[in-house]
This record gives sequence, structure tokens and C-alpha cells, in this order.
Amino acid sequence: MSLLTALGLRALSLGDPKPPNLAATFLISNFIFAYALLSTRGIKRHYNFDHNCSPREDVSKYGETMVKEGKLDRKTLDRVKRWESAHANAVEGYSLFVGGVLLALHAGVPVQKLNGLMALYSLARVGYAASYILIENEGGSILRTLLWWTGNVSCISMMVMAGKRL
Repeated sequence: MSLLTALGLRALSLGDPKPPNLAATFLISNFIFAYALLSTRGIKRHYNFDHNCSPREDVSKYGETMVKEGKLDRKTLDRVKRWESAHANAVEGYSLFVGGVLLALHAGVPVQKLNGLMALYSLARVGYAASYILIENEGGSILRTLLWWTGNVSCISMMVMAGKRL
């Protein structure tokens, strides 16, 4: 079985079972990515400004002070701020993804098409997060915008396909 077939992106030969529906896998992995892997708790703990009593205020409350005291450089603080923004955006975008997937499942969108759109969304979100965190200039940030739109268009495509079937 080829990689594309295993991912449910290509039809199997006659007599083979139908392609796997990977909706649960993509929903769970994107949840973990958005809520856990992109969380700033780890990076803030690494730089010693993670405070559990009010972690959403760590960057604004302690970041500038740490730069002034020489405990953290400006470039690192700016990267942590972008990381925090990438995390918030992934959490916000997850609901659109869930809505698109559930609507497509309910409407019976073909599994291969749904698997492809979920894979596209996932790749776009990973690329988006990496570009948000790592790109430091305005010119390069256009990549982030393109990846953001790619992810959202994949979700909208799921909804449009579902709408045509309902």
C-alpha cells in the first residue's frame, strides 16, 4: 500500500476496502497541536518567566522587565510574543476546522476529498505557526498570510462541499 493510499488520499484497487476516514486522527492531532504543542508555557519556563497564577500576563507583565534587567534579549522576547500569537490563532482557528470536518462528515463528502482537505489544513497550520514564530520581518510575513488563508480555504471548501450535498 502506498503512502497516499494509507493516508486515504487515493482510491484503493478493486476488491480492496474503502479508504480510511481519518477525521478523528486529524481532529485529535490538530487539537494537540493548537492547545499543547503551541502553548507558550514551555518556552516561558525555559526563560524563567512562567507564572502559573496568571500565565496569560507573563509576557506583558514580566517580559519587558526581563529585557531591561538583561535577563532576556529583545529578539527572544519578540519571538515569544509571536509564539503566543501563533498559539492564540491556532486555538481560534480550530473551531472552524472542527465545523468544516463535522459538516463534511454529516453530509457524506467523499473520504478521499475530506482526508485531502484535512491534510492540507494541517500542513498549512504547521507552516503558519513556524512562519509566525520564526519570520521576523514584514516582507517574509506574507508567507504566514498565505498559509493562514490556505488553512481557512480548506475549511471553507469542506463546508461548500457539504452544502452541495445537503
